[in-house]
Amino acid sequence: IPRLLEMGVEPFLLASTLQAVLAQRLVRKICTNCRYSTTYSNAEIKNKYPKTADFLNKKTTTLYSGKGCATCNHTGYKGRLGIYEFIMASTALQNSILRNPSAQQIWNIARSEGSLSLFEDGLEKALDGHTTIEEVLRVAAPPQPSHESSQHDS
Repeated sequence: IPRLLEMGVEPFLLASTLQAVLAQRLVRKICTNCRYSTTYSNAEIKNKYPKTADFLNKKTTTLYSGKGCATCNHTGYKGRLGIYEFIMASTALQNSILRNPSAQQIWNIARSEGSLSLFEDGLEKALDGHTTIEEVLRVAAPPQPSHESSQHDS
């Protein structure tokens, strides 16, 4: 949305015509033939996957990988899976567009309305055993905490 506004799209036109925003990345799926699980403590997760520690703050976390077999050509992966970030153009978002919002302001609205980032959707799929955290981190960075001032609110 900020990029469209920077390109000169009039805010009132964007606000009235935008229906949704969708981002997609593909990650490799763990081979179901050789998939195995490992349970990590919170301290082990912080050490092994420091970028994910804020999102995996349970006492223990079970993660999955593929050992590698003839079915997956010894890679541990077979097939691909989409991870998604979907933002609906709600009334709150449309009203925000009229005020030329920053990307962080847009994301704050989307998050308050239930949107997940690419990383968060991928992390859910990794915790469900469909892909690995390494794959998710390869294609999507964890969202950064907001440190932005409200310079665009005036």
